[in-house]
Amino acid sequence: MKVRIVVFLIGYLSCGLSLAQNSPSRYYVVIGAFTRQENAVKFADRANKLNFSAQYAINTERNLYYVYILDTGSKKDAFAFLVKIRVETEYKQAWIFSGQLGQQQTAEVIQKEPEPVKEEPIVEVKKEEPKKDSVITAPAVKVDSTAVKAELKPKPDGKPFYFKLTNGEGGNEVNGEVHIMTSARSNQYQAFPVNRLVYIKAPTGGTLQITTLAAGYKEMKRAINYSDPAASAAEVGANQEAIIAFPLIQVSSGDYVEFSNVRFFQNSAILQPESKNELDGLIDLMKGNPKYKIKIHGHCNGNKQRDAVSKGSSAEFFAPDPGNVKESVSAKRLTELRAEIVKDYLVSQGIEEDRISIKAEGGKANIYPSNSTLAIHNDRVEVEITRGKGK
Repeated sequence: MKVRIVVFLIGYLSCGLSLAQNSPSRYYVVIGAFTRQENAVKFADRANKLNFSAQYAINTERNLYYVYILDTGSKKDAFAFLVKIRVETEYKQAWIFSGQLGQQQTAEVIQKEPEPVKEEPIVEVKKEEPKKDSVITAPAVKVDSTAVKAELKPKPDGKPFYFKLTNGEGGNEVNGEVHIMTSARSNQYQAFPVNRLVYIKAPTGGTLQITTLAAGYKEMKRAINYSDPAASAAEVGANQEAIIAFPLIQVSSGDYVEFSNVRFFQNSAILQPESKNELDGLIDLMKGNPKYKIKIHGHCNGNKQRDAVSKGSSAEFFAPDPGNVKESVSAKRLTELRAEIVKDYLVSQGIEEDRISIKAEGGKANIYPSNSTLAIHNDRVEVEITRGKGK
């Protein structure tokens, strides 16, 4: 069996909201999200027939019923289980939610439902004199919460849309996002979440060029007339939003899995700290399956020469360090360095070196134009499993 794991190095940032102080965080491996409770029940029942211990609970912040197959207080265990599920089962679009389901409170979304962001640049840390803390207090006042909410939520600009991604066979909602070209002349793209209400401003040319992105499903493209979106809609919602449905086709079992939290510092081969969780999940998968061998494919945005920072003599994988080396490198060399640091980390954690090979792809396989607003998605690593588990 051959499996490709697509690891997006940058381009996504999960929402970083703090949990309520007295509520310990839980980590849920979620396999589906539904607006209707009966659909969540059916989906959970189906998962249970496949010998999973599936349950469902409402995410009150999003008003969606989440179907999950693991509830744990250990982030490490959650990511290890997530990688295994994505590689070895049909639930290629599974993700991790951290917080408390079934209760009204702010929570952190660990996997998916993200907005694209720029890479975090490496900066030199300068020592500063400590500053004294200052606290400003104000008298408590009572406010009309209903009026405040009305003022804080003005109607957004543009027309309302609801992009509905579903499993083509079962009709269940699929987690992901859509990328929309807003200007062909300047390669302007925007990313929008799916299965929720969004507002979109008029594009140049009057046509929305839509591309779907969902882990474990084939990409779909569609053009919508912005001036008359209802003509292309499956239905019109309560807010007069055009509901644009995409019944997705699942890729062949085990083709690839997307990681969304593995990222590099800008123009570097230094991993950002949040990358560790998902890489540790891959390590646990390989330790649990000694027959697995992998090939790490490095990609980057464009083929230009650039100044980049590599690990050098440093022992740090997830932070800048004085031992790092700065040099002018080709695009191919940068992707080689990035693949190498991923390999080096896996080896440092006990994975045999002869089970890992690398390939530098450079910038020859861009997903988006190198000067587009979503060009950050071109910086990625693909981890291909070249040998499946066996006895």
